[in-house]
Order: sequence, then structure tokens, then C-alpha cells
Amino acid sequence: MAFYAIYMLVGVMGACCGSFANVAALRTLEKRNWVSAPSSCFSCQRRLTFFENLPIVGYLRWGGRCQCGKQRLPVRYVLVELAMAGLLILALTQLGWAQMLTMIPFLVLLAVIFLTDMDAFLIPDWASLGGGIFGLVLALFEAPGLPDIKTAMIGALAGFVLLYTINLTYRLLRGRDGIGFGDVKLMAMLGVWLGPLSLLPILFSASIVGAVLGIVLIVSHRNKKNAMGTHMLPFGCFLVPMALLWLFFAPFALRAIN
Repeated sequence: MAFYAIYMLVGVMGACCGSFANVAALRTLEKRNWVSAPSSCFSCQRRLTFFENLPIVGYLRWGGRCQCGKQRLPVRYVLVELAMAGLLILALTQLGWAQMLTMIPFLVLLAVIFLTDMDAFLIPDWASLGGGIFGLVLALFEAPGLPDIKTAMIGALAGFVLLYTINLTYRLLRGRDGIGFGDVKLMAMLGVWLGPLSLLPILFSASIVGAVLGIVLIVSHRNKKNAMGTHMLPFGCFLVPMALLWLFFAPFALRAIN
């Protein structure tokens, strides 16, 4: 019984993290204060009550609508909360308590980055650069699960140089950027938290998945184009899932190989 209670508690923590990620992503795109401003109704701007703010429950209690009934809430909000609940439970299962707690900020930042990149092809500096700096601070204090400070700094430099060089080469050959600079900073952040050895596998797998999906979208005429008529995909939305796969499963795979 205690076993299930622990996982339920971790799931609730994850749902709360997902709720925060939703708010931070939305307000970042709207250029609003996401740090201290209270949550309010989308329609009437009334300050939300405690029960309305409860993750998942607050959404389901009023049938996915604002309490005033004037606006339906996007289902993605509850999906993000459920996904974060699942991620934290997976983190506890795969990594243990100490590393799970260390990785909570990392998971939240990845969720924010995924959402903003998906919506607006934007990776906010406060999430990527701020996340990288915060990771270096944790590495300096030898937080569980993070590389040592030297390895983390090498990872940051390697992530930045790797993607910057690829984009620079593309620009020299094609005359335009092929990768957003936000993705470059995201790779530096991943290098801090996951170490330099993670970068090539994450980049390679994200590129393969992105290429396959891009072909599908082009054939189905569903992908977006920029002002130059070039097809666009939010590359951060591919880097984030591959980073999560590395975090949760790569250490076990590497130990099995060795």
C-alpha cells in the first residue's frame, strides 16, 4: 500500500510540474509575467481559486471549461500534466529518489522548451541558457546524476560547437540558416545535464526522426513554411524526446554493453 502511495505522490508532483510548465510556456509566448502573477480565467480574467488551479482535477471538474463557462480550455493542458506525472514516476523507477529530485528542474525546462518550440518555433533563453547555468551550479555541488563540473562544461561547449558548426556549414552551402540559434543553446544545455557523450546519439536520432516526419508532412502538405518558402520543423521538439530517452534508458543500455 505504501508503494502505491509513494508513486501517487510522485505523480501528483509531476502533474504540478506540468501545470507550471503550461503556465510558463504560455506566458513566455505572450510576454507576460510567469514568475509571480497569479493564475486567472482565460475569459473573464478572474483570479482562479485553489481548486481551479489543481492539476487535472481543476480541468475535469468543470468539463474542460473555465468556471464561468465562457471558454473551453485546450485539452493539451491536461495532457501535459499527465505526461509530466508519468515522467516523474518513470524517473523514480529508472533513476531513484536522489537523481529524480535533481532532474525535476531539467524535466520542467524541457517541457517548456517543447511547448514553446511547438507553438512558435521559439526556445526561450531563460529556459535553455538559464537551464544550462543552473545545471552547471548543480554540477559544481556534485548533485546526484549530473556530470562533474569539468565534464558538464565540456558538454556545454561541445553541444554549442557541434550544432553551431553544422548550421554554419549549412549557411555557407545554402546561404541561409538551417537550424535556429535556440537549438544551438538547447544542445549546450543538454551537454551540461547529460554530458558530452550524449550529444551525438541525441542529435543523430532527433535528425532521423525529424527527417522522416518532415517527409511525411511535406507529402501530406501539412508542414509550415517560413517567409522564404522553406519547410520548417521545430527541431527542439525532436531533441527533447531523444534527450529524455537518453536520460532514462542510455545508462542501462551502456552498462549492458559493457
